[in-house]
Amino acid sequence: MKRLKAFSVLCALLGSWHCGGDGGSGPVLIQNVGPPAPPAQLRVDKIGDGEVWLNWQAAGEEGDLLYIVYRAVADSGAAALDSTFRTSFQDRGLEYDLEYTYYVTALNIAGGESAPSNSVSGQPFNNLAPLAPTAVRAVAHHSEILDQLDIVLDWDENQEADLVGYRVYRSTEEAFAADESLLHSEVTRARFVDEEISVGTVYYYLVTAVDRGGKESAVSERVTDVALPLVQLVAPVTGELTSSQPIFIWHNLPEALSYRVVVTTDPGSGEVSDMPLTTDTTAVFVGRVQDGSAIALASGEEYWWKVVASTKEGGVENSVSQVESFKIR
Repeated sequence: MKRLKAFSVLCALLGSWHCGGDGGSGPVLIQNVGPPAPPAQLRVDKIGDGEVWLNWQAAGEEGDLLYIVYRAVADSGAAALDSTFRTSFQDRGLEYDLEYTYYVTALNIAGGESAPSNSVSGQPFNNLAPLAPTAVRAVAHHSEILDQLDIVLDWDENQEADLVGYRVYRSTEEAFAADESLLHSEVTRARFVDEEISVGTVYYYLVTAVDRGGKESAVSERVTDVALPLVQLVAPVTGELTSSQPIFIWHNLPEALSYRVVVTTDPGSGEVSDMPLTTDTTAVFVGRVQDGSAIALASGEEYWWKVVASTKEGGVENSVSQVESFKIR
C-alpha cells in the first residue's frame, strides 16, 4: 500500500474514534497530541533471494500506530513503500545485486508522523535455487464427445520471491533425466495442459522451478499417465430390448485401472444409475436412490449408456466411450 492508501487507513481510523465513555454518538474529537516516538532498533532479519525481511521495536501499544516503511534503491531518494500495523515487513520481488536502504516511521490517530527510525540496508544476492515443485499430478483425458485429448499437469505453487516459472520435461521412457533435449514446455503458472499426445502412449513428466537469475530447482517426483482408447461397448447394442435390470458388457483396456457405467434418460444427461467402480468388464444395473428408494428402469422406455475408464485411484475420468441406447421390455 502506498502513502495514499496509508492515508485512507488513517481516515477510516479517525472515523471510528469517538469522544466519551458512555457509548453515545457525537462529533469526532481528536486530541491535540504530538507525533509519536520513532520506531526503535530497526534491523534486517533475513536476506533471501530477491527479498529483505525487516523487524523493529514498537513505538506504542499494538494497533494504536500505523508504521510507514520507506525505501531507497541504490543512490535514489527514499520513498514511502508500504504501511503496516505490524512491527515487521517483507519486501519481495527485488532485483539482485542492488542495495536497498530502509527506515520506518510511526503514524498516530491524530495524523502525527514520527521522526525516522535508524536506517538499515540489504543486498539480495541470488544465492539459492528454488525448491523442487511438490504435489505434482498428471491426469489424461480422452473424449470424442467433448473433442478432448490431453494430459493436464498441476502442482503446488512455489513460494520463492524471485520465482519466474517452471520447466516441464517429458519422455516416453520411464527412466529419463531432465536435460535440454527433453524440455517440453516452460510455464509461469503451476499448471500445464499437454495437447501434443497420442492415444495409448504412456508419457512421463518431471517439473522444475526456475528463478529470475536462471537457477533451476531439483526435479519433482516423476508422474505419468496415458490417454486410454475409447471403451468398446458390447451389449446391449442400440435399439436392443433388455430386462429391467440389464447386464452391461464391454471390452477390456489393458491400461485401465477401473470402469464406471453411466445410464441416462437422454443421450447426454439425466443420470439414473449409481453403479460402483469395477475392474471387471460386466456390470448389472443399480439405480440411483431418489426419495428414499432406488430408481427402476421403466418398461417400454429408452435409455442410454456409456462407460468411463480410469487410470487413477477413485475413478478419475480418463476416456469416455461412445453412447449406446437400449429399451426395456
